[in-house]
Amino acid sequence: ADPEPTLSNRRMTDYTDTDIVFAGCTEAGLDLCRHVHEEIAPISEIVTLTPEQGEAYGVAGYHDWTSFAETHDVDVFTPNEYAMTGEEDVGHFEERDADLLLVHGWQRLVPGPILRTFEHDALGLHGSAFGLPKGRGRSPMNWSLIEGLDRFLLSTITLDEGADSGEVVATKKFDITDHDTIRTLYYKLVVAAQEMFEDAVPAVLDGTVSYETQTGEPTYYPKRTPEDGAIHWDDPTQQVYDLVRSVSEPYPGAFTEHVGERVLVWEAQPFSSDFFFDAEPGTIVQVFTPDDDFVVKTADGSLLVTDWEADAWTPEIGMTFESLPNDSIDSPNRVDRPDNEDALTTD
Repeated sequence: ADPEPTLSNRRMTDYTDTDIVFAGCTEAGLDLCRHVHEEIAPISEIVTLTPEQGEAYGVAGYHDWTSFAETHDVDVFTPNEYAMTGEEDVGHFEERDADLLLVHGWQRLVPGPILRTFEHDALGLHGSAFGLPKGRGRSPMNWSLIEGLDRFLLSTITLDEGADSGEVVATKKFDITDHDTIRTLYYKLVVAAQEMFEDAVPAVLDGTVSYETQTGEPTYYPKRTPEDGAIHWDDPTQQVYDLVRSVSEPYPGAFTEHVGERVLVWEAQPFSSDFFFDAEPGTIVQVFTPDDDFVVKTADGSLLVTDWEADAWTPEIGMTFESLPNDSIDSPNRVDRPDNEDALTTD
């Protein structure tokens, strides 16, 4: 009997004439695009932003995809605007009339007139700790870290004109550990997406895919801004730590201020609740040689800051950071974990 076809030789025999477009402009998006192109089915065109556009739109984790396209002989389309609502942008897709659109690392909804140009489906990714339709909207992985959650359910979904409201093709669970940062969660997302796309992309192209409609009342996470990284030192250590790791690179970073000087906190970890009982929250209680790592008192312990950035500032024992307000942490508009405790999936 002939051996079962591998992903690579199945791609070569079944999908060489298939016109697949991949839209994205981030590091994680490129990792997934490369895997699809090399292991599942060839990508004919990428839709991406120039470095100038990436900076203008403030895309977190932006990455220039042109080198990948040149190396793999893939067409490149750069839209006039990120939203792709203009006549010229829509016209490009109408003229191409491609088979399948894959999207990851594209932080805008794809307009309906563009979605309707694809013969098969348009597939994207979204998820939350609760599983769709809970946690639609913005930055669900960042919010999951902020909320101290320990799992994430990533779904491959069809794209429609709503926000993350399409049918579910597949779902993959991965854990969130105490050591994860937003970057390591993106690494896990890429691996989970690769596994799902290995089945989902061929199934869509072959017409054997199964769809599941999202059921239940949807909830939405709100948009986050750079100012939502403000550190409130009167919060518990774990809450400050969760904020730091949720907005570390490639995001703008958590920050604090000392006498008007902003200090970005890129990496930190809980230190101890056994020292510094008399210090006020926000006080630098220890500075270490040789790298100026420093310890800050929190509401219930202390936080060790191991990677920080400032223009003209160095830490000194006794300095006190301002406890900055951060309304986003307690926003009534975001998914509220206690109300959704029963919706968590553990298998």
